[in-house]
Amino acid sequence: MSFQAMLAARAHKDGRAQPSALFRHRAISENPLCIVAWQLGAEPYSVGAIAFGTKRSGPKVYVPGYPLDRELLFSALTDFAKDFCPAFEAYAQGAVEVIEHFGAELRVPKMLPQVIVANSETVGVLGRLGRRLAYLPTTGERAADPILPRLGRHFMWLAAHANTPGQQLILSMADLLATHYVAGMSSYEARSLAAMDAWVDPGKGRHGFDAAEVAERQAVGPAPDPIDAERVYDLMMQFNQARAGRRDAPTVRKLVKPLRDLYADLVDDTWKLVWKVVDRERKRTEAASVSRRVREDRIAYASHLSWMVGPAQGRRKVRMNSRSAAMRLNEYERAKAMMIAEEAIDDPLRMLPVLLAGKAIAGQVLRCDPDRRELINGRNCKRPSVVLRTDEPCALPTGTEVWWTKAPAGREWVIMSVAGNGAGSEVTLILQTNQAQEAGLPRVGQRACFSQLNTRTPYEVHLPQSTPWTHRPKEPPPPETDLENTSDITEAA
Repeated sequence: MSFQAMLAARAHKDGRAQPSALFRHRAISENPLCIVAWQLGAEPYSVGAIAFGTKRSGPKVYVPGYPLDRELLFSALTDFAKDFCPAFEAYAQGAVEVIEHFGAELRVPKMLPQVIVANSETVGVLGRLGRRLAYLPTTGERAADPILPRLGRHFMWLAAHANTPGQQLILSMADLLATHYVAGMSSYEARSLAAMDAWVDPGKGRHGFDAAEVAERQAVGPAPDPIDAERVYDLMMQFNQARAGRRDAPTVRKLVKPLRDLYADLVDDTWKLVWKVVDRERKRTEAASVSRRVREDRIAYASHLSWMVGPAQGRRKVRMNSRSAAMRLNEYERAKAMMIAEEAIDDPLRMLPVLLAGKAIAGQVLRCDPDRRELINGRNCKRPSVVLRTDEPCALPTGTEVWWTKAPAGREWVIMSVAGNGAGSEVTLILQTNQAQEAGLPRVGQRACFSQLNTRTPYEVHLPQSTPWTHRPKEPPPPETDLENTSDITEAA
């Protein structure tokens, strides 16, 4: 039985979700920006309503009324952008640290800019909406307000950054719970924020399964449940018929009120749930490695804002060439490997699956010889040794490189020998350096853990600037276009 399966079985037995971590491995900002979005089923690049706010008391809801009408949709999104963009960019106006980034000075905010949403599906909606808005023409016959492309470029970048493992700039509450708890549900069911929250906090005397069965009926967006979707459709068609083609603000504000009230009720339920989760999870102790990833996020945010005011004005390529795709994949893989290592090293509960998989050993230090020497290439070199007594048989073969969890970025230890000792083993490890380590050496009598995970800086990939002929397409890809004006590709190119 895997560790995950064991926790799921215990969750079913105890009637509540079981923590899969002792610490919180994602940062939660003191003043996050919260977004709740609702989309129309057949319109992936549009929204029926979008809500934004920074306080638990409630958000401001923006409803276009009939989002199939471009003018009405853009009018509502313009109002939203005028609130969101200044709030999102305001983090750069506070205290900053100046660093050198790719040969230039970069002003990095000291506070973490963070957007919180209910689930990863909402991140997808924001990304698609950003793709629609990012390349809108701001001049000509159908010119859009310049703040709309600015909003779109923020959303496109946030959605792309969300793919970075361990990032915290845009935080899904459903993913946060699924990362830190195991419930008696499938991974698909765990994507429901309401159901997962019910397992974590089912209430006194209730089993998590029963609580989740009721809670999962609550839609938190971006798709409403079928009954609410029918009500939205009916009110939307009534609004469209009553306005008779008019788009002036007084008419829209008057006629859209029934639809706005419906969306406000939907948003209110999700809003309360999101902030309930935020307040509860913020109380958990933050893991030590979170601060490093927060700094990486702050640098990424500062770099994005610098790009927004540069010659490209925030424009980014929608399609990557072979070299860019390889570099991006390598970036994600390195980030994921580092995240897994940091979380396991920080958190004993995260290290348990590594121990069960036979990729780590833990036990009591029996002996430590800091002055041990051995002959290496004709030289008598210092190589400290440690003898560890484990409770379980050591599954790692001799010659395996491992890292002490107190010094995961330091030099590796090599397993020299493994001998039986009752139900466990006596493992001799040799440190592969004669230099004094910042963390020192394990002390006799203390419990130590050595694993194959480390946080050393990984090898940096260097690829040629020109794409090799083996990776070039037979035909060049079609030119990039914006979704609003497919006939004119010059603006989007």
